[in-house]
Order: sequence, then C-alpha cells, then structure tokens
Amino acid sequence: MTAVSIRLRLTAWYAGVLLVSLLLFGAGMWLALSQRLISGIDTRLDQCVRGLATGLANEGGGRQHLFKEFREAAGEVADGTVLELRDSTGARLQSTSGAAVFPRGLPGSPGRHETVDVYGMRFRMAGAPLVSGGETYQLVAAIPLEEVLGVTRVFRYVLLGLIPAVLVVASLGGYWLSRRALRPVDRITAAARSIGLQNLSQRIAVPRTGDELQRLSETWNDLLGRLDAAVQRIRQFTADASHEMRTPLALIRGTAELALRRDRPPEEYRRFLRDIESETERMTALTDALLALARSDAGGLEIALSGTDLSQVVESVVGPNQALAAEKGIRLETQTGSRPAIARADAPAIRRLLLVLLDNALKHTPPGGAVTVKTDAGAAGVEISVEDTGCGIAPDALPHIFERFYRADSARGGGGGFGLGLSIAQAIAQAHGSEIEVTSAPGSGARFRLFLKK
Repeated sequence: MTAVSIRLRLTAWYAGVLLVSLLLFGAGMWLALSQRLISGIDTRLDQCVRGLATGLANEGGGRQHLFKEFREAAGEVADGTVLELRDSTGARLQSTSGAAVFPRGLPGSPGRHETVDVYGMRFRMAGAPLVSGGETYQLVAAIPLEEVLGVTRVFRYVLLGLIPAVLVVASLGGYWLSRRALRPVDRITAAARSIGLQNLSQRIAVPRTGDELQRLSETWNDLLGRLDAAVQRIRQFTADASHEMRTPLALIRGTAELALRRDRPPEEYRRFLRDIESETERMTALTDALLALARSDAGGLEIALSGTDLSQVVESVVGPNQALAAEKGIRLETQTGSRPAIARADAPAIRRLLLVLLDNALKHTPPGGAVTVKTDAGAAGVEISVEDTGCGIAPDALPHIFERFYRADSARGGGGGFGLGLSIAQAIAQAHGSEIEVTSAPGSGARFRLFLKK
C-alpha cells in the first residue's frame, strides 16, 4: 500500500476542518437570517393587530358600525396582510381574504405567533383581543411567508454553491502552502541522505527562521556530530587495538618460528614456551580490557548498586598490594574516617576501579615515595581518593589520561600497560553515576578522587 505524503494528509485535514467550519457557518447564517426575517414579520403583525385593536375599541356603535370600521381600517393595511374579525367563540365575522382561511380555534392572545399552512401557502399569524360596544372579539392578522421563504431559499442555494467553490480553492491553496512549507524538509532529507560514513563531517544547512525547521536542522547536525565522534572513536579504537595486538602476535609467531628452525635442548624449548606464555597472558589481559570497554560502550557493565561498606573494599584492595609496595620501597597506607563509609555501589566493580588506580600509582611512584588510599564519609556520600608522591602528570597530558590507549609516559616516567586501565576505571565510575577527577602537577604527584552517593 502506497503511503500518503504529509502534504496530502495536511491538505485533507485542512479541507475537512474547513468543510465543517463552512457548513456550521452557513447553517448559522441561514438560521440567523430566517429568524431575523421572521422576527421582522412578527413585529409588523404585533404593530398591526395592536394598532387596529386600539383604534376599533375606541369606536362606539353597534356591531354593524364595527364591521364598517373594520373594513375601512383593513383597506389601509399593507398589501398581502390578511385580517379577520372573530367573535368570542372564534367564529369568523369579517375577513379581508373573502373566504374562511385560518383555523377556527386560533387563540388571539397578544404576543403569540404561529405559522400555519393554508391551501398550500404558509402564513405567520398573530392575534389580539378587541372589546367594542360591551362585546369581546378576536382580531387576527396573518402575513404570507412566501417572500421570506424565497429569500432564505436563494440564500441557501448561494451557500450550497459557494461552499464547494471555496472548499476547492482553499484546498488547492492549502496544498500549495503545505508544499512550500515542507520544501525545506525535502532539502534536509536530501542532505541527510547524501551523508554517509565517508563524509560524516558534512552538516545540513540551518535556516535562520527560528521555527521547527531550524530546530530540526540543528538536531540533525547534533546527531551527525555525535555519530561522527562515535565513528572516529571506533576507528581509533580499532586501529589502536590492532596495533596493540600486532606486537604480541608477532612475538609469539617469531618465537615459535625461531624454536622450530632446528632441534634444540629441552631447556631452550621451555624458555621459548615461557616467552610465548608471557605474551599470551598479555594478549589475554588486553582482550579482557577490550571486552570490558565494549560492554561499557554498549551499556552492558554488570552493576548492581546496594549499600556497600567502602572501607572494607579499600582494605581488600590495599592488603594484597602491601608486599608489592614494600618490594618497590613504597609506603602504602590507608586512611579512613570515623564515620562508616557506606554508599550505593557495586563492590566488585569498585574493587576493580581501585586496583587500576592503585596499580597506576605504584607504577609511577619512585622508591621512597608513598601511596595513600583515603575514604571520607559525608552527609551526601563517600569520597574515595588515591594519592601518590610520584613525578606527577604534565598539564598537556592531564586532559587525555582517560582516553583509550593513551599513555602519559613522558609525564609519568614510563611504565607498561595498554593505556586502557584508566578508561575502564572511568567507565565504572560513570556506571555509578559519578566521574573520576584528577589533580596533578609535574613533580608533585597525583590525586585521583571519586564520589559515590549514599
């Protein structure tokens, strides 16, 4: 089934609303005109019967004199108006129509108007009581509605003719306006279709109109900017990962080829195998780090937040590293406050984060230095910090230390690793709704801090 375009749907909705509006407007105008014309006739009828009733009531004499005065007064009434004089029982006594035209039992109370059909004609009628010579009569007046009905009929035909014409013209105009209004959307769509992975840096021209089209263009450009940045990160990540894995694979292959060139003593084979095992472990660690970052990018880090005693987590990390720190001549200590360091956190994830920070601190702290892990509990949460007295981080390297595969060797005195540890630690912190902050200067060590809410 072919989809209907937005411009056609807009035109259809516009035409439908306009049709209903025109019909309601036409019906309202027709009713208003009809009521206005009928009201004018009712006013004429009231003036007629009241004037005649007043004039005839002042006349003395008997019934014959009343009939004579009635005929004389009826001759002065406008053409088309029918008058009847009736007795108290409703029987016709005198009539300008020359025949019994109206129903016998019509009441003659003032202010009452009725519409009746007589001999195929429609009349508007009104009556008034008349007292003359001590007797009570009824004075009835009627005006034919042919003229009123003719006017309303013509008006109805005009409406029925004009409404379709107005609807057609308005629909064509609405379609033209919708095409004109949506033309920038077509240009935006065409520009968006022309942008691919090879030209994600291209942007859509933003119309400076201050309306929805400008916001749509700006939103598209923001989306393209995020996609461009994400693709660049993926490309850089892929290139860096390939580079990192190429070296251990080359070493493994070279070691194996060297061992197979000729027969060797068992000791040499074991040495070659140990070299291969070492590089395999390095590749395994790299693969685990890459998988962790991939899960982080996909939002798949397994984080289960619960009330956790962070002091115990710190002790579980610092304790096993005491021997390594002592071997390097580094003083490793913990400092905890008097208040319980309880916060919402995932204990295994925070342990891995602290291992990364502690390993980084031990690598870049010279013998005789110190590394301190602190926990400070407050009313809103717990702050964890890892401080060292190493060589510090250069100012130009500080903004990049959490980037993947970045190594600030010149600032931190070298060291092994893939440049992924701090990226993983930052991903864990972000999964907890926080960020790792670092302050450092060359020669004054570095301080990494993390705040976790209660």
